Amino acid sequence: MAYDSVADSQSDGRIEEAKQFLRLCNDSDSNNRAEALDDVRFAAGDQWPVDVQNSRVLEARPCLTINKLDAYVRQICNQQRQQRPRIKVHGMNNESDAKVAEIITGITRHIENQSDADQAYDHAFEYCVKMGWGYWRVTTDYIKDDSFDQEIYIKRIENPFSVYFDPNSVQPDGSDAEKCLVTTVVSKAVFRKMYPDADDVQGFSSRGTGDTESEWVTKEDIRIAEYFYTEREKAMIIQLSDGTTGYSDEMPSKEVLASAGITVIDKRDTWRKKIKWCKLTAMQILEEGEWAGKYIPIVPVYGQEVRVDDKHKKFGLVRMAKDPQRMYNYWATALTETVALAPKAKWLLAEGQDEGHENEWAMANIKAMPVLRYKQTDTEGRQAPTPVRLQPEPPPAGVMSALQGMNQDLMAVVGIFDPGQLPQGQQSGKALQGQQQQADMTNFHYYDNLTRSIRHTGRIILDLIPKIYDRQRVMRIIGDDGKPDMVTINEQGQDEQGVSKVLNDVTVGEYDVVMETGPGYNSKRQEAVDSMMGLLGADPTLMQTAGDLIFRNMDFPGAEIIADRLAASNPMAQIDDKSPIPPQVQMQLAQSKQQIQQLQQQIQAEEMDKKYRATVQQQVQEAETQREKMRLDVKREDTQMRTDTQAHDTVIKTQTQLEVEQLKAQVAILLANMDHKQAELANAETTERAI
Repeated sequence: MAYDSVADSQSDGRIEEAKQFLRLCNDSDSNNRAEALDDVRFAAGDQWPVDVQNSRVLEARPCLTINKLDAYVRQICNQQRQQRPRIKVHGMNNESDAKVAEIITGITRHIENQSDADQAYDHAFEYCVKMGWGYWRVTTDYIKDDSFDQEIYIKRIENPFSVYFDPNSVQPDGSDAEKCLVTTVVSKAVFRKMYPDADDVQGFSSRGTGDTESEWVTKEDIRIAEYFYTEREKAMIIQLSDGTTGYSDEMPSKEVLASAGITVIDKRDTWRKKIKWCKLTAMQILEEGEWAGKYIPIVPVYGQEVRVDDKHKKFGLVRMAKDPQRMYNYWATALTETVALAPKAKWLLAEGQDEGHENEWAMANIKAMPVLRYKQTDTEGRQAPTPVRLQPEPPPAGVMSALQGMNQDLMAVVGIFDPGQLPQGQQSGKALQGQQQQADMTNFHYYDNLTRSIRHTGRIILDLIPKIYDRQRVMRIIGDDGKPDMVTINEQGQDEQGVSKVLNDVTVGEYDVVMETGPGYNSKRQEAVDSMMGLLGADPTLMQTAGDLIFRNMDFPGAEIIADRLAASNPMAQIDDKSPIPPQVQMQLAQSKQQIQQLQQQIQAEEMDKKYRATVQQQVQEAETQREKMRLDVKREDTQMRTDTQAHDTVIKTQTQLEVEQLKAQVAILLANMDHKQAELANAETTERAI
């Protein structure tokens, strides 16, 4: 937002215009503000009428406040915190791009994250539930003091009574507002430091109900108002032969168009809308500028609305629950008062039975006496009965019944019932979910109205992004799972075909917001795991194609590592989120690539098979040749062996015969010698005998 200091603007008509607008808001909305202020006080515990409370205080009677409304308000607000609406950006024309839409969605989440937008949403929603409306604002500011880069922020408006919104606005998200006034009270010392030359003396006494300060200027403080207003100026829009449309004063000259061969084919009168901004006091304008967008950057969130006799009534949960809450407080106080004033239990005993033990019986209702002693005779010496304790009357049944009835009425009015009063016993999960949905649906309009307002916030951001993020810069974007990533927007580069273009251009194309509601990412992830595990049990082969998704949705340590390892071996999981190619096309390409790889593997297998067959036949032939060669070698060796064996046998036989003959000759010689010796011995013996 551009700021220009204005030193002297005493005669500026915008000051009077702002004053008149403030009076208009007060006149049309004073009843709503008065009732809403009472609702806020009532929800905070101020639930007794002043006159009743004063009279009871004078009589020293109790005024109990059993604030059940605070619990009901917190229940609705906490349900909203568990299921926060989320902004999703979609393209609307042929100039938009699905990838750029995802980047813009990530930028929107980045804006919400760095702005702590949840605080703004929650604060406004709480006031919406309590009194009927709340506000937050969208603003811009420089990233650093020494930078010209700006960021978009979502800020909460702490006091909704400080906002004076266009009473002529009829849209539930305030998108049709033409004017808005936001007031702030600062001390004069701070004001002088902020604006040293500004006037802080004169006063202006006009206020709206609920505002904490009664005047624009007090002794110590001064009120500053931010005034947003709409200006419209006449303009002419033309359509060129190349399809381009725009305002006539923003188009090139006729000569330039003629030289390019472009002609004007249509034109019409229209209005050009601008949002102006100025910061002022009741005396002068302090700053002024032009808002970059086309919407008033103050976003309301409404509770319940109804028109009665041409008057617009706005209220929240507390308005209709006041009377049951007051009655509950009254009957609870009456019951407490009845019990407190009821006489305590007394002892009935004969006169003289407490003689000598008077102090013990006097303190019996105050102290826990271990024993109580008494005399068995009365003052006349006669036998007396045992002392008896007289029980006081119980609390009135009518008061108890009325208290319970008021509690039922209170739950019926707010539409939130005690779970203990629901049907008990064994119930299916579907039945319990139906009961919970029935309780949630009673007050779902608060959540739905918040969704509408956040959607309008998304449209304000979409309107600002092309103007604030109009240069090349590196930005953080946040995904659905909350994980950040860095991306360069408006980058000069080339596409896949080598054509020069601006990559991730967020300044062209038309986009719109589609809200995502229901459980947050973590809850959805847990539900996804439960569903996937059921499908995995029915089809175990699912682990091969989607195993990485199953583990990626789990929370235990190491699940991401397992998912990455499964994804590495799964071609279907190789999807590049940063690629300009849509995920569906990447999936189809991955499937085609997988099919091509399978066909290539089949071809390679067939080639290997052919090659293997040829190799086998060659090996068979070589083996046959080798076997034949071996057979011939064996035959040759066998023949040679037989020949050698025969020759060897012949030699052996011959040698053997020779040796046999030699042995025979030797034996014959030996026998001859033996015969000769025997003859000699016989001769010798004969000779000897002869002698």
